[in-house]
Amino acid sequence: MNNQPKIELLQAEVDENDQSFFRLLVDSRSIKYITVEPGIYSAEDMCFGPSLVSLLPKFPTGDWNDGLVAKDAKDGRPHFPCVNLTRFPGVQNTWHSTYVDYLELSIERKLRTGIYEAKCSLFDDIVVAKFARFPWEVQYIENETTAYQWISGHNIGPQFLGHLTENGRVIGFIMERITDARHAGTQDCETCGEVLSRLHNLGVRHGDTNRFNFLVRDSKATLIDFDTAQKCDDRDLLLQESENLVACLKDLSGRGGGGLL
Repeated sequence: MNNQPKIELLQAEVDENDQSFFRLLVDSRSIKYITVEPGIYSAEDMCFGPSLVSLLPKFPTGDWNDGLVAKDAKDGRPHFPCVNLTRFPGVQNTWHSTYVDYLELSIERKLRTGIYEAKCSLFDDIVVAKFARFPWEVQYIENETTAYQWISGHNIGPQFLGHLTENGRVIGFIMERITDARHAGTQDCETCGEVLSRLHNLGVRHGDTNRFNFLVRDSKATLIDFDTAQKCDDRDLLLQESENLVACLKDLSGRGGGGLL
């Protein structure tokens, strides 16, 4: 492992029976994506950053961001049979004027998958960064970025503070952190209904009104998670979403994840 660069595991999608995917920070200045073929490492080793880093084969030199780890056909040892400089997809609807590079963030607490509290010199307060960990998640971020454009200035969701970039492509966004808030319950039906009504008045259907997607503070509700939001001119569908709100707030199954506040 001589001359191996400094490697930090950022995110992982691990499956012992199929390919596993990793997002790595290399030498604190570049991000690389690694795919590991099944049957090479245990899930335990792949989920623990220091173990994974110690087991990875020597990184190839050159300009690349996308590598595959497989067993060598001759000796069965893990190696990189190929690396590529891949043009990964990015969010296309870049409607906000502010851009923040991922490497400018100091990532703090994880809130949910792909959602972190973070510090950035551009902002005085801690912010929330939401981004696609892997290329196949970009479309969800695209959808939500557009939804934030629809609701901007209407006091419905957290303030959208800017686009989050990686190597020039947009992978996510920065939004304000809602402090001292709690998830909604049945006692919050009226205030949640008010914010949902404002969304519907814009002709937008949220699509996932579970109680974890309402943050309540000082008797005011804020909607979050707009990746399933859609423009909707069918008043019956919007009415149905409103009428289902009470049942959603009563649902104690944990659907929606919750995460941390």
